[in-house]
Amino acid sequence: MSAFGAEESENVEEQQSQSYEKVSVPEGVQEYEDDIKSELEDQNLDESFSPVLLAIASQESGGRVPDIFQSSESLGLPPNSIGPEESIEQGVKYFKELADSVGIESASDEGLDLVLQSYNFGEGFIDYAKERGGYSQETANEFSDYMADESGWSSYGDPKYVSHVNKYMGSTATGDVEGEVIGDMALPLSKDAFMNDLMCDIGCYYDAGSDTPHPGYDWNVPRGTKAFSMVDGTVIEVSEGSPDNPQGIPLSQALTMDLGNYIRIIPDNNKGVVLSYFHLTGQDNGVMVEEGMKVEKGQVIGHSGNSGRTTGEHLHVEMLVGGDYHIDSAIKFYDEMKAKLE
Repeated sequence: MSAFGAEESENVEEQQSQSYEKVSVPEGVQEYEDDIKSELEDQNLDESFSPVLLAIASQESGGRVPDIFQSSESLGLPPNSIGPEESIEQGVKYFKELADSVGIESASDEGLDLVLQSYNFGEGFIDYAKERGGYSQETANEFSDYMADESGWSSYGDPKYVSHVNKYMGSTATGDVEGEVIGDMALPLSKDAFMNDLMCDIGCYYDAGSDTPHPGYDWNVPRGTKAFSMVDGTVIEVSEGSPDNPQGIPLSQALTMDLGNYIRIIPDNNKGVVLSYFHLTGQDNGVMVEEGMKVEKGQVIGHSGNSGRTTGEHLHVEMLVGGDYHIDSAIKFYDEMKAKLE
C-alpha cells in the first residue's frame, strides 16, 4: 500500500540533495576523493555523485585494500588483484552504466536507490524493480530470495545494500524500530492509538492560524507517546527547544506561538512529499533525530507533547505534496491504513 502519488518538487529536491555529504567515510577511502572526482569528470558524471561513490567504496572495501571498489572480478580477474587507479576507473564506469540505464543525472534524482542496489545485485535488478514500481526494500528482499533459489545458493547479494551505503552519506537515526508496518509504510503511533485515538481528520476544522482547513490528522495521545517514522526517508528539518504549553491554554494565546517542536521527513520513494510531526514534547526525547539523518519506517523518532500552536496534548501528522500547508496538498492515508488493520 502506498498513499503517495505526487510529482517531485524542485524545492524539495534541492533540500534532499543537501543530505548527500561525506560522513564517517574511512580514511583509506577519503585519500582517493580527488581521484574519484577526477574520474567522474573524465566519464562526464555530475560532481554530486562524488559522495555517493565515496560511500560505495566505503561499503565495498572500507579502504582496507587497494581495490577499493572491489572491481577485479567485474574485469574477469581474481579478487583484489588490481590497484586503486584501475579500481576507481572500473567502479565509476560501472556506476555510470547503471545511472544511464536508470536515467538519473545527479545524486538528487529519484532512482538513486535503484542504482545503488543494482551496483550490488547487478543490472538485471533494474528491470525487475521497474516492473514492480521501482526500488523498495521489499523488492530487494524478493529479488535476493528469487536469485538465491534460481542459483541454488543460500543467499544472493546484500538486499540492504542501499541502507549500508547510505550510512556513509549521512548519519542514521538510532531509535528502535518498533512501529507496525502496513504495506510500504508504518503506523505513526501504536496500533491501539492509531485506531482508537484519532480526534481530528483532514478538513475537520478551519485552521484559523493558516487560512486553510486542517490538512493533517490529530491523535489525542498523552505527552510522551512514541512517534514512529512512517517511511524510509531523510530528515530535512527539525525544530526543538520549545516547552510544552500549560494545560488549557486559550486558543487566542496558542495562535500567537510558533510551530513548537517538530520533525519533517522526505520519503525515499517520493521526494515530492513532505511528512511532518508537530507539537512534540519539550521534555527529553521529544525530537530524537537531526537534519540530514536517514530514518527507517517504524523507527522511533520522537515523542508527542503539547508544544507550539496547540491547546492540548496530541500528535499532529501530515503528508503534504511539496510541503504546501493546505488541504489541497494533503495526502489521505488514514482510511486506507485502517482498512488494512481491520
